[in-house]
Amino acid sequence: MLRRQLLVLLLFVLFTANLAQKYVPNDRNDNDENDDEDQVQPVNRVQPPSNNNLKPASSINANVPPASDPLAPRRYIDSNRRPSSSLPTPLAASKECESDVQKYCGKGSKQLLSNLKVLQCVDDLDNAVNLINKDCQHRIYQFKYNMTHDPRFDDAAVRQCSKDIKLFDECEAYVTKRGSGRLVSCLYDYLANITEPSCRYFINQMQAIVFSDWRLTEYFSDACSADIAKLECGRLDDENESIPHEQGAVISCLSEKYGQLTITCRKEIFHLAEMQSDDYHLDRALYYACRDDRERLCSQVSSGNGRVYRCLYEKKFDSMMTPACRKEVHRRQSLVVADVKFDAPLIRACKGEMIQHKCNVDAVEGDQRSSLVKLLLCLEDTLKKGHHIQDECRREMLVHRRMLMSDYALSPEIVSECKTEMIQHCPSLFQQGASGSIGQRGGKMIHCLLGAARKERSFSSRCLTVINALVRAVDPGNDIRADPLLETACRPVIDTLCPRMKAGNSNVVLCLLDNLKNARMTEECEDRLMEVAYFMARDWRLTPRLMRTCQTNLKTFCQLPEDWSMNKELNDVQVGMYLGCLYQHRKNLDRECQGELKRIMHIRTQAIGLMPEIEDNCLTDLATCKNPEVKGEEFKCLQKKYNKLEEQCKAAVRNYTQMTMSDPTLDFLLMKACEPMMQTFCANIENGHENDLIRCLIKHKHEQKMDFRCKAGIDHHQITSMKDEAFLSQQFRTKCNAEVNEHCTGKKTKAGVIQCLADLMLRDVLKKTNAIRESCRDELRFELLQRSESIDFDPSLAKACRYDINRFCADRTPGNAQILDCLKENHNKVSAPCFARLRKREKLDVILPENDYSLMSKCATVIQVR
Repeated sequence: MLRRQLLVLLLFVLFTANLAQKYVPNDRNDNDENDDEDQVQPVNRVQPPSNNNLKPASSINANVPPASDPLAPRRYIDSNRRPSSSLPTPLAASKECESDVQKYCGKGSKQLLSNLKVLQCVDDLDNAVNLINKDCQHRIYQFKYNMTHDPRFDDAAVRQCSKDIKLFDECEAYVTKRGSGRLVSCLYDYLANITEPSCRYFINQMQAIVFSDWRLTEYFSDACSADIAKLECGRLDDENESIPHEQGAVISCLSEKYGQLTITCRKEIFHLAEMQSDDYHLDRALYYACRDDRERLCSQVSSGNGRVYRCLYEKKFDSMMTPACRKEVHRRQSLVVADVKFDAPLIRACKGEMIQHKCNVDAVEGDQRSSLVKLLLCLEDTLKKGHHIQDECRREMLVHRRMLMSDYALSPEIVSECKTEMIQHCPSLFQQGASGSIGQRGGKMIHCLLGAARKERSFSSRCLTVINALVRAVDPGNDIRADPLLETACRPVIDTLCPRMKAGNSNVVLCLLDNLKNARMTEECEDRLMEVAYFMARDWRLTPRLMRTCQTNLKTFCQLPEDWSMNKELNDVQVGMYLGCLYQHRKNLDRECQGELKRIMHIRTQAIGLMPEIEDNCLTDLATCKNPEVKGEEFKCLQKKYNKLEEQCKAAVRNYTQMTMSDPTLDFLLMKACEPMMQTFCANIENGHENDLIRCLIKHKHEQKMDFRCKAGIDHHQITSMKDEAFLSQQFRTKCNAEVNEHCTGKKTKAGVIQCLADLMLRDVLKKTNAIRESCRDELRFELLQRSESIDFDPSLAKACRYDINRFCADRTPGNAQILDCLKENHNKVSAPCFARLRKREKLDVILPENDYSLMSKCATVIQVR
């Protein structure tokens, strides 16, 4: 019994050898030196070889057998085919392989090796993929293709596996398709269920000696044969495993050039990529390149469901990953970016959401965005509109968002549209044709482009469009984990200032922005944060909390379109426009929306980069305000230069200053300087009139305990408020609206309005009329008392008396009415213009002494007693 089994095994080896030698025979004249294994006649059943049944090699290698011959071979691919009158050249004698065969397989012998022995030799070589030249690899690949598409392979399979074929309907359907190679492929799929030992041995012998992974190549060879020849992608793998994948290198070569593939081959390559996406073992090129890396970096990760891929993606820029592995990981990622359908775990996790929300990830003419970016935008759109997405899908989204944000080269639209910007603004990171350096990628190039988009006016609109699409798809502002470089740069700050913040829903990023000017905020974290915040501030869709809490109010009060989408470009609708609208309707907003609006407004005042309506309209004026020593005070600088600003910038500064005048808590610098003083002097003020807080601070700004930085902030607030009538508080407008409209319509500054009403009040007293109502008088008294405290608060008087102040009051400083008292002391010596203004002020102080700051402060004790 044992002898019979051994005989069967011997005959299968001989059968394989006969087929291997048949297609590229030895055409030397000394046929008597040919191996006996080259002279086996195919028969209908397995039997011992006999001399009577042996045919010479020449008879087997007839050029074209008769059409009626069932063993007639089909036409075979061969880029080096000879004319039909010539016999094919053996592998060992071919110009492509002769030197390598002699070097690695000849062992010093001058005898020409048979094709079978050449195949066995190459299979046994360690690192064959690097030892055998590419032309020879391509020749061997074509030879194997021709062999596997010989009908006699299928005939032999039918003979050896007849019983098992009947068990598998799928395989039985291929019996009539002789020469396709699909019958053996199908049987390999069911190898674990095959019962006949002879069949199992036959299948293993076929795939081990001749071809690679039958499971992955059922249609591959037919679909890609022309592409393999054209692109010279015939390759060998470098190891002979129990489940060989020799075509892994072929698939890898073709996938790197997928843009040049025919439609049929491209479809098959992506089909194979989809099959490989669950188990990294099936991507043989990546498996070979990353075996050691997997053990070193991902040893705790079990294979299956794409888990090893995910780990390798995450470790792609780890310094311990080898360049060869990094290159294969990048190739794998590029396939997924190009067609996301071939990442099976991602599609499986998000399939329900994709169907429900009609996420189209196919290529569309004129749309540069990659398949992965389109899917992420569709799913992000779903989230932003309040729909639920399963946790598993969210986890997969995060994996792919991190992947995109880590490596700019995975986004072909960035590579093509931003090349000029990379060369111009990121030269140290840009290398022509680089294939995967850590320094160039790891998110550094993308953040360099983000920073350049923020600072450089020459940044092209085409590059900005694709960068915008990437930021929307990745949305690092929503979940900081989606941006590995930002997360790494800010980790120490997060651990210190935001340790309990749960990732997602903008929690961490908003916490960091809240602490932008905190002493523990590092410069590295602030720079990376502002690069992302620049885009957040320019796209209202990237403020998820505001969108969630205020979406109804935005539609009701601010005409938010019903069909808004993450997939659309913005058309210049910025966050500030919606925030301004919400602020105007703040008293009518939902309570939750009010709270979120106020928080966003507070954050935006911390840096000019968070106020695009200011930054974008004031580029020229901001250039004169750049001072590294006072970083973050650019807006304060613009307010100081208010009267000299360009009209477009002036309008933007006016709009924002109006809000800070009405609600001083929106003035970040003022609040930062005065927070301790507010606790000391104004702790009992919570929800009174809009300007109760600033009035309290003004009242106590000359107290001994007042911090000098807070006093300076209050002075700036008061001086700025005098520069435009728009800066009148809402409380003042309400109580004095009738008087202003009737008597002061031509006044353009707050100082002018106050002076107009002061003149009216003086006339009322002198003529005993009542043109100003009592409610307006209360507001005016406070404003007049402020004005008399500093010459800076009365621009017209300061301008008229400029020469006299320099002459008589050079040793005095503004505040505490020092300069005003000095001018009054010298009123007989001052110039005529100054005297006219000063006399009017003195009249008002005599008639309405409660508006004289000097009198009220110096005599405060006596006045309180009386």
